[in-house]
Parts: sequence; structure tokens; C-alpha cells
Amino acid sequence: MPLAGQFVGDGVRLIRPVGRGSHSVVYFAVSKEGTPCAVKIFPLHLAAYADREYENAAPLDHPRLVRVLERTTVQDQPALVVTLARGETLFDRYAARPALTEERRAFLLTLVHLLDALAYLHARGMVHRDIKPENIVAEPDGSAKLVDFDLSGPLHEVLNAPTRMGTAAFQSPEAYRGEPLGPESDLYGVGVLLGWGLHGSVLEPGETPPHSDDPLSHLHIILTRRDPAARPNNALWARAELLALAGLPY
Repeated sequence: MPLAGQFVGDGVRLIRPVGRGSHSVVYFAVSKEGTPCAVKIFPLHLAAYADREYENAAPLDHPRLVRVLERTTVQDQPALVVTLARGETLFDRYAARPALTEERRAFLLTLVHLLDALAYLHARGMVHRDIKPENIVAEPDGSAKLVDFDLSGPLHEVLNAPTRMGTAAFQSPEAYRGEPLGPESDLYGVGVLLGWGLHGSVLEPGETPPHSDDPLSHLHIILTRRDPAARPNNALWARAELLALAGLPY
């Protein structure tokens, strides 16, 4: 049975699929008041991910994060109703590359908003664990929101078995090894995105960055250090350093 047109939760109407999360299909939807929103629908066997995301993300409220509003079901499949992030995913938004050459101010604003979101998460004892272009939605002026919390969890959480968290190209070395993760792991992902903005491509882990005269290349190197103990773990520091190196006011 087609899902489009169905009503779920508290009068939310599904309109059309618009993308995928790490473990879900995402639908554009409209609330009974006419407010646009999104619904993430999980396969039944991944219900634990929906429950975990609701438990971890429902208390979060920040302008640079989507809000998780309701845990519901769609045709007996677990689902979450979340606020709508307007714009395009980061790689689609910055199709002209390198982004820091083609649209410097907008891309810097996107990174600032990403670091604002991470500072809020980290201050509340959470790590996102999946910083990647698909989870950053940016508007034409560069304003951005961080989405998709189904891999998020407490700082330095010890799982029952080593689990590789995140997406390979943006994954910190410690995430690849399945170790407990702290803020420095999220900031590694920011560093990878900064390198992409500088060079127009994602560098391989351990690859020496091409020479760049951009002062932001220094921050890129610091944020992508292989040793997590040598990497910054403070998103507000990274935000201030980003703006200082870019020569912009705080």
C-alpha cells in the first residue's frame, strides 16, 4: 500500500519521500495545522534505532538541530516525526567546488552553524557520531542544520561490542576502530568537510593535503590529526579559530 497520503501520529499527512537517513526512509509531510515537517520510517527490525533516536534526541532544542517531535508508527513500522530542515544537503548545495573558493562566506556560515550544533550537543553529554554531507542541510545563504541522530549517543559510551560508528570517508580513526567516542571524533568529521571545502575533494585517510595558501588549511590539519588525544575536543574553540583564521568577526 502506498504511504503517500496516509495520516500518521497526531494528524500528520505523508506527502512524498525525499531522502534516506542512516537506517530510515524520510518523507516530506504536513501536520494537521499545515506546518511542513518530515517523517522518518524505519524497517521493523530496526525499531531499536527509532527508540534510541527518540530517547536521545527528543529533549534537544537548538536552532541548528532538527527537533524530534513524536515517536509513532506507519503501517506497523516504527517512525519519528521531526521538524523540516530547509535547503539541500551539503554536497548538493555547494556543487561549485572548492566551496571555500566559489562561495566562501556561505560555506563558512555552514561550518559555523555546524559547530554551533555540535557545541550544544557536546555540552549536553552527547556525540553525533555521523558528521557527513548528507546530515548537513544548508540554505542558499549558508544557514545550516544538523540532522539524523540515529547513531548519536552519550559521550564515551561503551557498547556491548566494538562498533564502527559513522560513514567511512568522514569517520575518525577511533570510530573506525570501534572505540568509545568523544567530541574530538565529531570534530574530525568537521575537519574532513573543511578539507573538502578547501580542496574540492575528500582526502583519503592519512593522505597529505595539497599545498594551500589558505590560512584555514592549518585548522584542517589540526582537526584531522590521527591521534584523538592530539585533536581539539571543543567545538566552540574550533568555531572561534575558524572565524579568526578566516578574518571574520566573532
